[in-house]
Amino acid sequence: MSLRSALGNAVGYALLGLACLFVAFAGYWAAMSALAGVTAGRVMFVMSGLGAGLITGFSGYFVRKVVTGQVMPSEFDVSVAYRGGR
Repeated sequence: MSLRSALGNAVGYALLGLACLFVAFAGYWAAMSALAGVTAGRVMFVMSGLGAGLITGFSGYFVRKVVTGQVMPSEFDVSVAYRGGR
């Protein structure tokens, strides 16, 4: 395993782990809202946690896909779409 692969995997897994922590943070504040009542601050914490979890989760997934080479290149052939499938 090359240094690039090891570093990319570590960063990808770290982002995915951070996404899990953000979702747990949002879950905690959602549970607090259910138990003690909804406030504007709790709603902000839940929405911020879910948004941060979504962004870091997709980032970690994408970093891991880039490292393994499974991301579609930006210059792929789209000419089939213009030929009507022929």
